Amino acid sequence: MNPWNEVVDSFRIRSKRFEAAKLISDGRIGARANRGRILAQEKIDALIWGLGHESPVVRRCCLEFLDQHPNDAAIPHIVNCLDDPVPRVRWHAVHALMCDACKPGASYLSGDALGRVRAMAASDLNPKVRRQAKQGLYLSR
Repeated sequence: MNPWNEVVDSFRIRSKRFEAAKLISDGRIGARANRGRILAQEKIDALIWGLGHESPVVRRCCLEFLDQHPNDAAIPHIVNCLDDPVPRVRWHAVHALMCDACKPGASYLSGDALGRVRAMAASDLNPKVRRQAKQGLYLSR
C-alpha cells in the first residue's frame, strides 16, 4: 500500500487538512508556491487514489493538487471526475483540466475531455459548473 494514501485520506478531517497539504507539497502551501512543481510519483498515485475516495472533500483536495502539480497519468482520472455527483468536485475537475496557469503553455482540455466539458457547459445541472465549463471553453480557444 502506498504510504501517501493515509496522508490523502486525512484531507477529510478539517483539523488535519493543512498539515496533510504541507506533507504532500513538501511544505509549500498555495497555488502560487506549488504551480507546476513536480511531485514524486508515489504522491501523484496517492492523489489519483484520492479521486475515488468516498469523501467529496478528499476528491476536491486531490483535484486541487493535481491542478497545481500536473501529471499526464492523472488526466483520465480527472476526466472521470467530470461525472462526480457533487457539483464542487465537478467544478474543480473542469478547472484542473482547463487551467493553464499551473501547466505553462498547456491545458488538458482536449480530445474526450473537450467534448465532455462542452456538454457540461450546455447542460450541467449546476449553474456554477456550467459557468466554469463555459469559461474553460472560452479560454481554450
